[in-house]
Amino acid sequence: MSILDLEVLVFPCPKGGPTWREKVKEMGGKAQFPYMVDPNTGTSMYDSDAILQYLFSKYGPGSVPLSLRLGPLTTLTETLAVQPSMWHGVTYRPSRLPKKPLVLWSFEPSPFCKIVQERLTQLEIPYFQVATGRGSPKKQRFFDIMGTFQAPYLEDPNEGVAMFESAAILQYLEDTYAIKETAAPAS
Repeated sequence: MSILDLEVLVFPCPKGGPTWREKVKEMGGKAQFPYMVDPNTGTSMYDSDAILQYLFSKYGPGSVPLSLRLGPLTTLTETLAVQPSMWHGVTYRPSRLPKKPLVLWSFEPSPFCKIVQERLTQLEIPYFQVATGRGSPKKQRFFDIMGTFQAPYLEDPNEGVAMFESAAILQYLEDTYAIKETAAPAS
């Protein structure tokens, strides 16, 4: 998505998530991820390699870059890249869903953007991912509007909130959407 500079509506599907995992099962027949739906063409599919081929054929230069089509080697290098935070954002935490998706301006290599994406996933909060990688016109558009560029930047149209700084964003998501689990009373 970042390489192709695509804006994508993400419906996170953490393990144990009660909402979007079930929706994927309804739509595609199984709980397998990733699952992509392209509303522009009505195309739906599983399998990351097939999704990459589709996206680069439909929205890119036609062929998938070599670094993304090395099969098991690509999987290994991606796994090593996320090793430090391997299990963050994987398991659902109770939350209340917003009425409208949030908007996250970010770019893939940033560890600060990654932790915000992980928290949105844990809380199963849908969001528009606006890729702002090097050379992206969206990065310049953001700079023109804000007078600066800093990512991540989160907009919540439900609460009228917009903010920088990953730590502040994480706290905001906790305070606004996470459901605090209460301890069972002692017997």
